[in-house]
Amino acid sequence: MVILIFNIKMKTMKNLRNILVIIFVVLSVLIINSCTSGDEYLKFTKGGAISYTGKIDSLKLFPGRNRLEVQGLIISDPKVTELRIYWNNKKDSVTVPITRTSGIDAVSKIIDNLEENIYNFEFRTFDAKGNSSIAVTASAEVYGDRYISSLINRPILNNVLIGSELTVNFINLNADSGALGTEIEYTNSSDQLKTVFTDISKGSVVISDFKSGSTYRYTTLYKPVTKSIDTFYAAYKDVRPVPTPVLLNAKQPFSYASYDGGRWGVIANWTTNAAAKNHNGYGGYDGGCCGKANNATVNFESGWGAPAITNGKLYQSVTAEPATYQLKVVVFESNHLESDPGGFYIIVAKGDVELPDVESVSTATDVLKYKRVLSNGIGRTEYILEFTIDQTTPITVGISTSQPDWGRFCTISSFEIVVK
Repeated sequence: MVILIFNIKMKTMKNLRNILVIIFVVLSVLIINSCTSGDEYLKFTKGGAISYTGKIDSLKLFPGRNRLEVQGLIISDPKVTELRIYWNNKKDSVTVPITRTSGIDAVSKIIDNLEENIYNFEFRTFDAKGNSSIAVTASAEVYGDRYISSLINRPILNNVLIGSELTVNFINLNADSGALGTEIEYTNSSDQLKTVFTDISKGSVVISDFKSGSTYRYTTLYKPVTKSIDTFYAAYKDVRPVPTPVLLNAKQPFSYASYDGGRWGVIANWTTNAAAKNHNGYGGYDGGCCGKANNATVNFESGWGAPAITNGKLYQSVTAEPATYQLKVVVFESNHLESDPGGFYIIVAKGDVELPDVESVSTATDVLKYKRVLSNGIGRTEYILEFTIDQTTPITVGISTSQPDWGRFCTISSFEIVVK
């Protein structure tokens, strides 16, 4: 019994010794590895802790034409001496020297000679010992000839040149396109070269001293993004505005050359033939009647005590340069019927001529365009006669009418010639 107990104690002590040996071995391995790791760490730190410089803060990139501006702040680290900017997978770089002050220092650098592309940039600051900051990355697009070739000029609706006053009317262009406005270069009436800018929000621009007969050129300005450091220009386009033929005394209230003191008169600045003066030697000018808003208009009225009109005419001549034009005539009220004999015609003829008789309107060789006016009730109807002139020449516009004496009239509010 004593021997058995002794053997058990011996085995227990042996097992305990083995356990202690194992623990010793494990601890030794851990200590050795720990020392080795420490040695490796010291290899990289050269015996000290890792030192990072303060990174660039509040970084902003401003794209331009084949260039880019970098802006940022150095806030906390007084040891920073330079900023390095990398791109193209660090194949290209630029160094920006930094002189630190006691406060916050702004950093600004323009990188030139960049091809049109999208770039990924890496930014690191360094101190005098070569320690760097952690990387800060940012992307930006740089613009160039490809972008410029995609730009279009704001379309022009028309040019209205009257004397030395030029009005350029534009078609709307979406501001989201980056368009800022349009720049016009022109020669003024004193032969000086002038420039005027019109914001994209404006529909027209008026130039009061344009030299008639000259040419202007224009371009539309763009910024691809609002923070672009450069403004881009669409290709310049030359325009020679055609002078607008101006009709005198051509809209309500019309002026009269003579007046009967009641309702009827003769229109000033226009030629009115004898056949149109069917109100005791007056006709063409209507001072108004019947409580209608048709006072001081052009009106040829027959019936209601007035005789019929046979080839009554009202016309005026102006000079037109080569272009396409529109004669716009606003009829306030008419009761002419298609079945009526004769008819009421608006006419454009070539030359400083008397307008043809009604029966010859459709066959006269000098007629460029004509339209017959029919009943429109009480309302406003615009008649548009479009015609083209191939060389500078006088043109004559106006009315030729033959109408019965059973009550016919046509009141006109305005005549206008526009360059299309």
